[in-house]
Amino acid sequence: MLTIHASKQDIITLDNKEFFFLAGILGSDRLLGVEDPFRGYLAEEISDEWGVVKQSLLEKGYLIEEENGVELAMPPKVFSRVAIASLAERSCWIRYRRNDEIFEGYLHATNERVVQVCKSDKDFQYDLDELGTVEEACSRLAEDMDLKEYVTVDTPALLLSKRKFGELYSLASELSLEELGDELAAATNDLEGSIALARCLKFRTVEGELHLSTWTGSGWETQSAAFVVSDSMNWLVRMSISGDQDWLTASPASKQQFQDMLLLWLKQSA
Repeated sequence: MLTIHASKQDIITLDNKEFFFLAGILGSDRLLGVEDPFRGYLAEEISDEWGVVKQSLLEKGYLIEEENGVELAMPPKVFSRVAIASLAERSCWIRYRRNDEIFEGYLHATNERVVQVCKSDKDFQYDLDELGTVEEACSRLAEDMDLKEYVTVDTPALLLSKRKFGELYSLASELSLEELGDELAAATNDLEGSIALARCLKFRTVEGELHLSTWTGSGWETQSAAFVVSDSMNWLVRMSISGDQDWLTASPASKQQFQDMLLLWLKQSA
C-alpha cells in the first residue's frame, strides 16, 4: 500500500528507471518524452531491477518505508509531481532559443496545476518542478520567452507554402531585409505583412516550437506551432502536419494573445 508523507523538497530529480517505477505505482504507462528503460526486459529482470531502484528512491527520500517494513510512503511533492507528469491528459512540449540559451521541456497540465519536466544535465535524469496554476505557468512561460506586448490590429495572417517558408527562414541571415520581404510578398501577395514578418525573421531574438498533445484514451493527438520574436513583435506560425499538405499561416500575436491561447488550450477539458 502507498501513503503520502510531508516533504521539504523543491525540484525533484529522477533517473528514467525511477521515473518509470513511480509512474507505474500510480498506474501510468504513458510517460511523454521518457524512453522506456525496460523495453526488452523479461518480467524477472524487471523484478530484480525494482530492488535496486527502490533502494535508490529510499536513499533520496522519494520513498519512505513504514515501520511495518511492508508499506511504502511517498512524500506529497513527489506524489503530486509524478502523478501530474504521468497521468495528465494534456501536455505541451516546448523548445526555444533565446539569444544563445536553449530551453527544452514538457509542461503537463491538469485544470489546476502544471508540472514541468526537463532533462537534467546528467544522462537519463529528469527534473520535475511544479509551476503553480495554469495561469501562473502560462505567465511565467511568456516572460521566459521574452514575448513582446506589441499589439497590431491591421496586420492579417499570412498564408504561404510551408516548404517556401522553411527555405526563407533558413536564408534569413543571408538575404537583405528588402530581399526577404520581396520573397515573402511574392509568396503571400501581402506586401505590408511580408515586410513586418521579414523584419521579425531577420532580427529574431527568440525562436521556438510547441507540440500540444491530448490523451485520447489509447494514444496522443498532437498539434504543432512555432513562434518567432524580435525586439518589437511576435509571430505565431501554424502549419500542416500531414505529409500530403503544404500550407502554413503566420499571424502577429501580442504577448497577452499568445498567453491566452496557451491558457485556453491547457485548461480545456480532456
